[in-house]
Amino acid sequence: MKYILSLVFLNLSLYAQVSHLDYTEIQDLSIPSAFSDREVEKVILKNGLQAYLVSDPFVQQSAAAVVVEAGSWEDPEKYPGMAHFVEHLLFMGTKTYPKESEYSQFIKDRQGLENALTSADKTVYMFSIETEAYKPALDRFSHFFIDPLFSTNCISRELHAVDQEHAKSIESDMQRQYMVFKETGNPKHPNHNFSCGNQETLSRIPLSDLQDWYQAQYSANRMHLVMISSLPIAEMRNLAVEKFSSISNAADQKKLPQGSLLSDQQKGSMVFIKPIKELKTLTLCWEIPSTFSSLDEKFPEFIAYILNKQVKGSLLAKLKKENIAKNLSVDCHRLSKDQSLFSIDVFLTDPGLMQTDTAISYVFAALQRLKLEPLDDLFKEFKTICTQRLIYESMDNVYEKVIELASDIIYEDLSTYPTKTKIPSSFDKEKFSEDFLAALNPSDCIYSLIADPNEMGVVLDQKEQWMQVEYTLVPIDLKRLQEWKDVLVNPEITLPEANPYLQDVQDNPILIGQDESAEVYFKRTYSSANGLAFQFRSPLLDQTPKSGVLAELWLYALNDLLADDLCFASDAGIGINTDLNPLYFYFEIIGSNEKVLLLTKKIFQAAKQVSISEEKFQTYVSSLSTQYKNSSKKLALFQAQMEMESIISHSPCNQQKLLALQDLSWKDFLDFSEEFSECLYTRAFLYVDLSQNQAIELFQELQTILNTKAYPLTQHIEAKVLVLSDLNNPSKLVLKTEQQGSGIVVLLQEGSSSFESRAVQKVLSQALQTAFFEALRTQQQTAYLVHSYAQERENQLLQYFNIQSNTHTANDLLARFELFLKDFDKNLDTEISLERFETIRSSIVSSLKNMAKENFSDRLRTLFTLSFYYQDFERIKKLIDNLNALSYEQFCMLSHQMLSKDNPRKLAVLVEGEVPTKDDNSYYELSCREDVQMLGGFVPHSD
Repeated sequence: MKYILSLVFLNLSLYAQVSHLDYTEIQDLSIPSAFSDREVEKVILKNGLQAYLVSDPFVQQSAAAVVVEAGSWEDPEKYPGMAHFVEHLLFMGTKTYPKESEYSQFIKDRQGLENALTSADKTVYMFSIETEAYKPALDRFSHFFIDPLFSTNCISRELHAVDQEHAKSIESDMQRQYMVFKETGNPKHPNHNFSCGNQETLSRIPLSDLQDWYQAQYSANRMHLVMISSLPIAEMRNLAVEKFSSISNAADQKKLPQGSLLSDQQKGSMVFIKPIKELKTLTLCWEIPSTFSSLDEKFPEFIAYILNKQVKGSLLAKLKKENIAKNLSVDCHRLSKDQSLFSIDVFLTDPGLMQTDTAISYVFAALQRLKLEPLDDLFKEFKTICTQRLIYESMDNVYEKVIELASDIIYEDLSTYPTKTKIPSSFDKEKFSEDFLAALNPSDCIYSLIADPNEMGVVLDQKEQWMQVEYTLVPIDLKRLQEWKDVLVNPEITLPEANPYLQDVQDNPILIGQDESAEVYFKRTYSSANGLAFQFRSPLLDQTPKSGVLAELWLYALNDLLADDLCFASDAGIGINTDLNPLYFYFEIIGSNEKVLLLTKKIFQAAKQVSISEEKFQTYVSSLSTQYKNSSKKLALFQAQMEMESIISHSPCNQQKLLALQDLSWKDFLDFSEEFSECLYTRAFLYVDLSQNQAIELFQELQTILNTKAYPLTQHIEAKVLVLSDLNNPSKLVLKTEQQGSGIVVLLQEGSSSFESRAVQKVLSQALQTAFFEALRTQQQTAYLVHSYAQERENQLLQYFNIQSNTHTANDLLARFELFLKDFDKNLDTEISLERFETIRSSIVSSLKNMAKENFSDRLRTLFTLSFYYQDFERIKKLIDNLNALSYEQFCMLSHQMLSKDNPRKLAVLVEGEVPTKDDNSYYELSCREDVQMLGGFVPHSD
């Protein structure tokens, strides 16, 4: 370990180069991983493209990403959104692979994911796929950057997709806040411009301008390639050279602007913004001076590490104590190599909205504490945590990991990456206090308040250009700014204590305990990773709205009771996931050290002590009420999804829970909390590095802590799912919303589950996902959000189809879905040929065989499900056997039965919002035949 940590202090600016004909190998000077089987190689291709390659034999899939150092800040002034538009167009075919959907279908048919994102200074393209298909996928992917088509046939349709994407963002309060920030910012900085683009800004771009912009910006020497795979590192290097060396290299490199993001009018002013949802959010934001953009110090991240802590003596603890805020978030947002923003978001309570001045003064008091106190020990802790996270970095989710790596690789020299990006190397207290904290002063801060203007008592006299966000900008009185600058430290806002959680094989699980109060399985990890999953069932969780609300309030209180422990544990790399179901409470604790067991015991102890004051109860009620109310302000599709779930699971919807919440008293909660912990049935899965006897002792200790009465299985309420009768016609439930757009969810019930029918469903669903997206999103441009997926639930097979559109009514979307399903069924042998059937089946089998390579959290949940839901550890093997035995003829026959109009078990939930009509598609309604004759004149035949 001393050797590993000492690498941080090497002179990392020097590195050796080994020259080869097609690439130059860069010596890797980053901190090595704790996983000895993982290999990293860094090369620069002859065209200047830099590649970062990770070979890990335990990853389940392979992934790749290309980041281009050209984003929205490079948009031509007359065509805002150009970079984003080009990102979309690259998916529309290449000269080598001209079919529009070929790339996406190839990826998705092989259990993969693909997407892209455009930010201020870069555009990132990424995909993941089963390793057997990695090479052909890389070939298709690389041609994005070699010979894109830019077909005129695609441009108008993809223009509509960009327009839909912009429309989808209009009701995102986070996006609306950022659009106001851009509009009020420095008009000479490209960040001021409209980066997403829409039909208005992009419809007149000449094809030649698109191609010229692409050629100028998409240069190999402005690109980085990231690859993750279980393939040997030499094979990965050969693939990188073979597939990406043909990308052209333009000599001219455009530098990003260095002017300030902010305008003078923003600094020291409060921006009041009207939200879509019921929000009360106060934000303090600073532009970080470029002198502090160095990766070595990480001053902004260090402050965020301290202020984000939800422990005794923290800023948030003080805000909560005075009922000013419910939560707090401190973040650093890097927009380019030299420009970053530092922000503090305070999520206010209802009374807190009238105490924004106090909240701001507490923020500056917390910063003042950092200026005056010694911080060496805290910085050492921060650095240790950053180092451990990098050394034990997981590659389980290769898709998410490749996005993360590609997004920040451009900011660091390849030789040291990712060490400097992840780990601070030095701390100069004087520079931190006298220079950096001095820059976080009240006069240079932008303040914004997102809340109902009627509650704020302000008149919003401006509208942002592209989203029509209502806002006003008001300079803050100089006297008040000076008071915040002169604020003293607050004795109740202190530095956090030292983190106590920091670190200074059988084939199948074994049932190690079972009685009328518990059932526990155990499997040893034989590694540093530990995971424990628990499910609490109680007679009080009975699927009623009241029990659901009380359970959510109980979880709020439990989280508050454990706030210090959860915060410290999170910093130490211990993760906690929870799931509150109408019939049970599920939680899991995962980490790479033995302190996971300590935290588990603390959670069990806290579960017996959940109690809150009446004032705290009212705060929780207010927060939960807002959450329920805001559910009706989500996208129409999300509302439809919530309604569908409530219907088929016979669980209360948010409106029912809101009514139940209004009738609850503090005594109701106290009674629930006391009774809940007295009678429980616990299901536990211990996936830990302990012997069997040690695991038994651990669970016995946990049972002693709970000390509950028995709740026999015979008394449990069984989970159920609505099975539609085949005697009824397909049905639809139509709901209205005040939000823009329409959303529909269609449920197709495919019958009872058997291993054979489940095998058919998995292959069919994989093909449906691609075809459904291709038909309604790519070809028809009906909607931006188009998705289908399959589910097995309570021994029933369910297939869902989801659509969100800002241009089509819900009934129109439903009609298009029906037409799609009819055509897909009719042309099944074309949509899924024998060759494609075998490709998809092989991909699914490979994925199932590789479940041992799932990320640790997913593996824990799979083991829990096999233990308690299926009670069959051979289930995956049986499914693989049935997939291999499934013939193409049998697949087609059963698929037709599932898709046919003879299967009437379809339910649609339609949520209809405001859908603008387009004049060019409208017809004037006539009332009689005579009106028709007035439209023109009759003419005789003429020779």
